[in-house]
Amino acid sequence: MAALTLPGRRTTRGAPTRAEFRVGGWARSIVLLCTAMYFLVPVVASARYALEGAHGTYTLAAVTALFHDPVLLQSLLTSVEISLGAAGITLVLLTPTSVWVNLRMPRLRRAMESLTLLPLVVPVVVVVLGIYGAFPTAVVASPVLLALEYVVLAMPYSYRAIDGGVQALDLHTLVDAGRSLGASWPETFRRVLVPNLRTSLLSAAFITIAYSLGEFAMANLLSFTTFPTELFQIGTEQVDEATAVSVFALVLTFAVLLGLSLLGGRRRAGGLRRGATLSVGGGDGIAAEVDAVLGHVDPGVPGIVHETREVP
Repeated sequence: MAALTLPGRRTTRGAPTRAEFRVGGWARSIVLLCTAMYFLVPVVASARYALEGAHGTYTLAAVTALFHDPVLLQSLLTSVEISLGAAGITLVLLTPTSVWVNLRMPRLRRAMESLTLLPLVVPVVVVVLGIYGAFPTAVVASPVLLALEYVVLAMPYSYRAIDGGVQALDLHTLVDAGRSLGASWPETFRRVLVPNLRTSLLSAAFITIAYSLGEFAMANLLSFTTFPTELFQIGTEQVDEATAVSVFALVLTFAVLLGLSLLGGRRRAGGLRRGATLSVGGGDGIAAEVDAVLGHVDPGVPGIVHETREVP
């Protein structure tokens, strides 16, 4: 039988020239410079306004005054506690949900994505009125309820961060390998899936914490003294201190985000270095990886050949 060969598609445009590469580099540099100025100029202007003293001098009086305000420090502590609680509840609720939907109910993936977008549609005022109508006053005054509401409000972003990491995994292979090595479902989830989802879980937790620390409308309507509400109160009386607090919070958030990005990049690089030795055979690469994660010897699974070779 003769082989049928289709002619390749002809291209009328040749390879990019050196001049075109230079133009593309200049264009990217200009875009990055404009983006950096868009973000940095307001921050620098705010910091200069907060640090500016009398007769053109600069002073740290507005910054040091922050650490002598007990109400502001208490509100910051309250916001941190609520945000950490919201992040923990988000990981406990959404991670098993995303894994179960992708593993057992893939047809519900679209429905879950649409359901998690509802907090963007329902206004915060409507949610607060529903809370006042559905719960007694003692429950409404509890910070736990505010943490639960922050979980719902941040769900459109946190769920997608977790679900993106779950979809990037070969979920069925990892679960089957863990189960074949004798691990129970909780052990497979805790010692096989969670280490592979570490970066996605950190991203979801950071998104929830950042949203909780900066949310103002619901905390104000529910009469909670959180960091944003206290910052608003200070801004009505002392503009310099409010601006200093805003710049400090922005720089701290950027530092946490940068640290999270560096941590994720370091873990990916470490995973690539550890993956230099691969196993050959039917699915034994994943099984060997799961075996190493579980920390026990393969009990003897048929079809797995423990033969390794070094990647050049």
